[in-house]
Amino acid sequence: VRHGIMLVGPSGGGKTQIFKNLRAALDSTMGVTHKDVRLNPKAIRAQEMYGEMDPLSGEWTTGVFAAMWAKYNNRANAYNTWIIADGPVDAIWIEDLNTVLDDNKILTLANGDRIPMTP
Repeated sequence: VRHGIMLVGPSGGGKTQIFKNLRAALDSTMGVTHKDVRLNPKAIRAQEMYGEMDPLSGEWTTGVFAAMWAKYNNRANAYNTWIIADGPVDAIWIEDLNTVLDDNKILTLANGDRIPMTP
């Protein structure tokens, strides 16, 4: 695994078992524990996923995924954390992950903030 994976398929298609097997294999071969946190992107508005600017005050509110990314993207942790977007893939929220999943490895937010993935 370079830095990101996507498991896409129908309910009951084996995605969870594949994920568990991969995590167990990486735990044993890398000697580092892998933990996961989950969110369902369809349970929140698209703007709440990454963040939004209040049109009246101009104040930025950090989104759920962006907050998780900043919190768990920390090499001081003794474990690696996988953020799992558990729900239907939607072009609206998945597009903002392009720069995370490509070689840039940076989460770019609408307010211009760029949060790099730690090595």
